[in-house]
Order: sequence, then C-alpha cells, then structure tokens
Amino acid sequence: MKAIDVHVHYPIGGDPLKRLVEGCEKADISMVWLQSLGRFRGVDENRLIEEAFQEYPDLFKGFGFVHLGVDDTKVVDDLYSRGFTGLKIIKPLKPYDSDEFFPYYERAEKYRMPILFHTGIVARDPVDREYRVSSDFMRPIRLDRIARSFPNLIIIGAHLGHPWCDEAAVLMMHNPNLYFDICGGHTFWVALALKNRIRYDADPNRLLYATDTAPENFLRYKNFWEVALPQIGFTRDEIQNIFYGNAERILKNIKG
Repeated sequence: MKAIDVHVHYPIGGDPLKRLVEGCEKADISMVWLQSLGRFRGVDENRLIEEAFQEYPDLFKGFGFVHLGVDDTKVVDDLYSRGFTGLKIIKPLKPYDSDEFFPYYERAEKYRMPILFHTGIVARDPVDREYRVSSDFMRPIRLDRIARSFPNLIIIGAHLGHPWCDEAAVLMMHNPNLYFDICGGHTFWVALALKNRIRYDADPNRLLYATDTAPENFLRYKNFWEVALPQIGFTRDEIQNIFYGNAERILKNIKG
C-alpha cells in the first residue's frame, strides 16, 4: 500500500538525502513531509529541508520551524515565499493557544499553510531549561481554541497527543479542521487508544500516517500499521485514507 508519511525529521549522520530516498523506496513511501526543528539541533534545519524539497520536489514537502514567542511573526511570510508547504511548531514559551501567538496562525491561515504541532509529552533536551519547556503547553486541548478561531487553518497534532489520546480524539470529533498523526515511539499505545475510540470519535478521515523515525525504520513502522489497523477494525478504504488519501486531500486544499 502506497503511503504519505507526514512526520519525518531531517536525518542526522551519513548522507541524509540518500538515506531518505532509499528508505522511501523500500517502504513504498510516495511522499514525506519533512519537519524542521529549526536550530534546536545546532544547525539551520529550515535551510537543509529547503534544499531537500528543491532537489526532490515530488518526494519531499517542507514544514518550516517556527518558534512561537521567539521568532518574529514575519518568519511565516519568509517560509511561504521560500516554498515551504507548512509549518512545524514545538516547545512554545507559553501554551499554544495564548493570544500573542495568534498572529502566526493568522498568517498561516492566509497562506493556506497547514501547521503540525507537537502534542503530548515531549522528550527532554538541554534547551528545555533555557526556554522553560512544559509538555502542558502542548496538550491536545491547546489546539481547540486555535481550531475554532481559525476554521480555514488545517491543524495537525502529532502522536495523537500521547498520553492524552482520548482528549485528542474527542477534539477531532468537534473540529473538522483538526487532524492527528499516529507516529511516535509509543506506537503500540496509540494503536490501543484507536481501538478504544473507533466508531466513536477516532475519525479515519482525519488520521494521518506518520513514522517520526529514521529512514532505516520506515518499512518496519509501515508493516506494523498495515497489520494493526485491520485488527483494530478499520476498513480497507479507511486504511487507504489514513495511509494516503487524507494527506492527499490536505495537499489539494492547499493548492485550491
């Protein structure tokens, strides 16, 4: 089954683009949405991702990093002008739904740029002390006010908000512009949450396939979900939407 992987970070080490291309070929991944972490990793990842989608425009779409409360709001204008498809947001200085962050979202909505927010517990990092990082700022519920205030903005929450997966699913039911991806190192627990919420509020039309892993693991993660999703109870058509159709629909919305 072909797939669009909506959540992959730029690989560290080796020949990154070669690793990505080979990983996609082995796993039959037709497109990857590369997510930038800006300078959190000590390099300008926005630039690296820009180079990737310029070299492989059909394979890679770029989601440029925006650091809420640190970057000027004009960063959204800049990323749009450089050809980025969407935005990646993580580790804000305040909760995602703080009023002062709304100008970023207004610009994204104007440019029809989807935003992929990290949701759930975030991994620890040396920068956490400097930026006063709190996973509470990134709970799924923080996306509710944004989704209601910007109905034409496509919002994607990462990791089904783990460990607040039930919260994420209920929010998805009430906000038609809110999607969640199903990636992360806690994949098994995300699958269990989907099993509990299927046919209630885990909408297969707004779940997105993703891995958030190294290219060498693309095939293993894809195999997991190809086995797990039918056992959870999703139909073949629903599984095709999760793997491919829903992401394709988002891209068509961007292009108008």
